Amino acid sequence: MLILTVKLLNIRMTKDTLKQLSKDALEELGRTKGIELDKRYSKSKLVKEIAAVFAAEEAEVVYNEADTNKDGVVDAQEAAAAAERRRRRNLGYC
Repeated sequence: MLILTVKLLNIRMTKDTLKQLSKDALEELGRTKGIELDKRYSKSKLVKEIAAVFAAEEAEVVYNEADTNKDGVVDAQEAAAAAERRRRRNLGYC
């Protein structure tokens, strides 16, 4: 199961992708991200929790990527350019 999870870390995790995983796989994936999921909850609640972690990570990556001059401040132009780069990368252009 660990091998499956490691392979999944390279895939962009959306809620639809997460819904295809079992509760055990979700729990293991959560552990790789530093959170402990309780399998007693419904699968939809587990998916919601882990999806929030992935969304937060993605937002953090965009912020760091957007700060092109590394001054700690991201203006609107830098943020828009970073969002466009991420969109093109997700579509496979880069």
